[in-house]
Amino acid sequence: MQIKPVSRKQNIVVQELESELLVYDLQTNKAFVLNETSALIFQLCDGKRTVAEISDSMSRKLKTLVSEDFVWLALNELRKDGLLENSTELNNYFAGFSRREMVRKIGLASMIALPLVSSVVAPNAVQAASSCLD
Repeated sequence: MQIKPVSRKQNIVVQELESELLVYDLQTNKAFVLNETSALIFQLCDGKRTVAEISDSMSRKLKTLVSEDFVWLALNELRKDGLLENSTELNNYFAGFSRREMVRKIGLASMIALPLVSSVVAPNAVQAASSCLD
């Protein structure tokens, strides 16, 4: 069975930035900034494409070879951050690999455009409120 990842659509707010994607999780009050490559993978996870098809689509769009390992790296990050609907179907593709082995598997040339997901915890309304005292 070929896994077809699905990005979350419920309880999130997505805002496209210049070359990044801001994803705000309404359940956890966390904001995630996806760089260009991880944003592209997030957007291609529509439940219709396999990892191989996502890799092919990215290769055409970026005009450079994108390996399936590269896509798996982004999927692992998106899965860890709860940004995939079918995350239980995805096991940790790089489980048991050291960072050095991961770099070797993905390819050093790919490290330049490494998919990156950064998270920030947003304050709740009470914490975000500020007051001015005279």
